[in-house]
Amino acid sequence: MITSSTGRDGRALVTTTMAAYSLGMKPASFRSWARRHGVTAADYQRTPGSTGQAGALWDLADLTSAMRTSKAA
Repeated sequence: MITSSTGRDGRALVTTTMAAYSLGMKPASFRSWARRHGVTAADYQRTPGSTGQAGALWDLADLTSAMRTSKAA
């Protein structure tokens, strides 16, 4: 059984690459943008068999809130 984590608004959490693409950025630029705007990853997921660092999963509702806040300022 496969389960996926969902964010505050019920949408699935997205990877760093997907979140960056949604904002028109590269992953490294997105991570810097997220730090500047106080957005943190909602969860972390390690791929099966991987011994490396777990990938971050982001809540699209958090990104939307950060975008609205930055445009209002």
